[in-house]
Amino acid sequence: MHIVLVRTRYAGNIGSAVRLAGNFGVPELVLVTPGCDLDDPEFIRMAMGGQDLVRVSESGSLDEAVQGFDLVLATSSSRARDQRRVLTLPEARELLAQRRPRSVAVVFGPERGGLSANELRTSHVRVTVPTASALPVLNLAQAVAIVVAGLCEGRIEPAVPRAAMDHPAPWEDLSSAFSHLQEALLASGVLDTENPARIMDQVRRWLGRTVPTRREVALLHALAAHLEYLTTRPATR
Repeated sequence: MHIVLVRTRYAGNIGSAVRLAGNFGVPELVLVTPGCDLDDPEFIRMAMGGQDLVRVSESGSLDEAVQGFDLVLATSSSRARDQRRVLTLPEARELLAQRRPRSVAVVFGPERGGLSANELRTSHVRVTVPTASALPVLNLAQAVAIVVAGLCEGRIEPAVPRAAMDHPAPWEDLSSAFSHLQEALLASGVLDTENPARIMDQVRRWLGRTVPTRREVALLHALAAHLEYLTTRPATR
């Protein structure tokens, strides 16, 4: 498991997250365009030596930060920025147990506003911590603690080795397949060229819920390629 913090503003929150990563054996914490300096004494104070155990790196974009991960979990409140169903922590643990991904990125948004709708799309599923409606938003460091502890509860046994094609497809592979399918649907006239997202966002939500395997993503590419062939082949009498 790796922690990804997006546009974090306060060094103390990053320090707290680094300490939590050390507490739970998380090897790396990735910062996406942070809004503070890690030389800040508050970072050192709150990290409590966690920075000696956890690799802290920076990334220029969320897309870049989550490349290569088998499963990307985006944390969010239940606000309607993304129509996909939001998983509770027990449901997310069950998903991990079923799919047994080799690498997981858990993404947290900034202190003010959380992840944007576009950022939420850069994930397989959303995870939330149920809170009272009167005060639904958690402090970032508290959210990291609750989510990471919840996902690590009852440590999952190592997966039995199996075919590489049966592992969850990394996000960039799934995103590439969505792009290929969109091009094929545009060429065939199924999608509205002025607003292809109206249908494609529904397709992304539908297929994203299943956390497709590499084999399933290859099938999606094959379906898109065949649709392109049917669209471009000469008409027969």
